[in-house]
Amino acid sequence: MIPLPLGAILTLFVGIPLLTTALLALFYNFRTLHRPGREKESIYECAECGHVYAFARNRPMDRCPRCSHLNDAVRT
Repeated sequence: MIPLPLGAILTLFVGIPLLTTALLALFYNFRTLHRPGREKESIYECAECGHVYAFARNRPMDRCPRCSHLNDAVRT
C-alpha cells in the first residue's frame, strides 16, 4: 500500500474534480453568452399565404410581413 499524506488525498479526490467542474461550468457559460442572433429568432409560418419568416422579438404571435395575418410561432 502506498502511503499518501492527507493533503495529497484531498487534492486528488476533492480538488481535481472540483476544478474540472468549475472549468466546465465556465466553458458552457461563455459558450451560451456568444450565441448568434439566429438562435434567438422566432420562426413563423403564415396560415393565410404560407410565407415563412423570422423575427428576433420574443412574442408568441406576430404579423406576417406580406398579408398582415396574425400567426403563432412555429419555433422559438
